[in-house]
Amino acid sequence: MAVAKAAAEHKTVLVSFGAEWCIWCHVFDAYIHGETDIFTYRFGSPSRPEPSQTATIYERPPSDISKSAERLNAYVADNFVVLHIDQQYANGMDVLNLTGAAEHLGSGIPFIFTLDGDGKFAAALVDDTIEVRRDSTDWYRGYERDGLLTLLTAMRNKAQVASPLAAPVGQ
Repeated sequence: MAVAKAAAEHKTVLVSFGAEWCIWCHVFDAYIHGETDIFTYRFGSPSRPEPSQTATIYERPPSDISKSAERLNAYVADNFVVLHIDQQYANGMDVLNLTGAAEHLGSGIPFIFTLDGDGKFAAALVDDTIEVRRDSTDWYRGYERDGLLTLLTAMRNKAQVASPLAAPVGQ
């Protein structure tokens, strides 16, 4: 269904394979939706939907990142159909096997990748070059937004080359 929607909208499917309990999966989602500064997540589960755990992460950027956040959000909205797959509750491995992405899955999540127009794995996000980390008790880990935008653009372009849907929308 996501592949058909992407084709109809001349977009690319961006898959976020993660888990409900994975704070970094939620931080990635917040980034691509333009959120900044404070990320709060309350964890529950289908068997215990009442939040049993809360995590709050403070970004504290060195400079104003609102323009970068807006550019990233606009690019994702204009170019992708975002598909979230939960490894625990949504038979996520079935999707990875069906798309051919399983062989590219590393040891951690989120596993972010694009699909071509035929619903097959096109490219994975290699985020180690754009992660923001601190080696202190304030160990926030996020993404450098302009770098994330560059990587997402390359992933979309690779998916388009594999199975062209439309010319990429500008950044």
